[in-house]
Amino acid sequence: MKVTLVCHKYGVSIHDPCFFPIGFGYISAGLKKLGHTVKVLNYNLWDYDFAEEIKGQDAVLFSGFDEFLPSIRRDAAICREMGIKTVLGGALATFRTREMAEIVDTVVVGEGDEVLPDALATPGTVWGRKPDLSRVPYPDYEGFGVDEYHRRHSARYMGVITSRGCPFSCQFCTQTCRYQERDLGAVFQEIDHYRAKYRIEMAVICDNTLNVRKDRFLAFCDGMRGRGLGWSAAIRTDRFDEEMCRAAKDSGAHYFVVGVESFNQDRLDKMGKKSTVTDNIRTLDLLHKYRIAYHGNILLGFDWDAQGHITRELSSIPGGYNVFPVLLQPFIGIKARPGIFGGERDLWSERFRGYAEGRGMSVYPEAEMNA
Repeated sequence: MKVTLVCHKYGVSIHDPCFFPIGFGYISAGLKKLGHTVKVLNYNLWDYDFAEEIKGQDAVLFSGFDEFLPSIRRDAAICREMGIKTVLGGALATFRTREMAEIVDTVVVGEGDEVLPDALATPGTVWGRKPDLSRVPYPDYEGFGVDEYHRRHSARYMGVITSRGCPFSCQFCTQTCRYQERDLGAVFQEIDHYRAKYRIEMAVICDNTLNVRKDRFLAFCDGMRGRGLGWSAAIRTDRFDEEMCRAAKDSGAHYFVVGVESFNQDRLDKMGKKSTVTDNIRTLDLLHKYRIAYHGNILLGFDWDAQGHITRELSSIPGGYNVFPVLLQPFIGIKARPGIFGGERDLWSERFRGYAEGRGMSVYPEAEMNA
């Protein structure tokens, strides 16, 4: 079959290191392994005449969050008029299955790697299965515009996952798959593949959190040491200590996204974070000691937040850390409920932006990503 993958425009900056469409890369690789021809429309880089591009295609695949829904509705309607099958996966398909089934022909709930034949052949709902990650091919980025990403970015990097899902249950986050880890040997082979093919300078680890287990984190650092590449990742503060920080620094770690969320223990507990204020301060102090760049967020705007709560939280943020306030994002599937909407949300966002800029804080500063 001739299959088109549609990457609608993502609201995150193209300079965000986790911007690469890794999920669709895996789907592209799986489709090609089955013998299908894959075409990619990546609206994050280019614009297209959609109806013209899908002429002669047998199926069109979509994925994404709420922000993609207007585009998916529009494009699925065009496909229906042209008699082309439509398939939707990802968060929308998993958490709003019935509604999405009225828009596309097939909805894939959960992970789609193992059910691609069913997704292309069966109408209605297809339930995903947990894949054996040792058998899943590397993401295929042919047609996604990797060279264009590298032209626009300040450093040549590729996203890599060492695990899928997350074993934790924070109220502000959600998963479409169950947690499982990849063999680190296969991860290093993939990184070496990207270095040879794309001449990367950095590997961005796109796991929800890399330091679930200390032994595995240290093994990852051992594997990166001597490869001559920088790397970055997201980490939890309750699973981080000085031995891990030293190993990260020695193995080329350039940047961490740190799961701080609050400096108020009651708030951390309400979020289901399972970490402490002491964990947060210890981790940030270690990153300063070993000179590893980072940023962390303070999450605000829950339905249980009053203005006084937000003001007190802002005043409780210790000085000297690259940690700044952001509003809770109403991601599909999360347990937490936002409490700030519309114009009020815009006002708080502007205030938070001023807070960060006034203190010289930044996310992914270019100089540090290239350090």
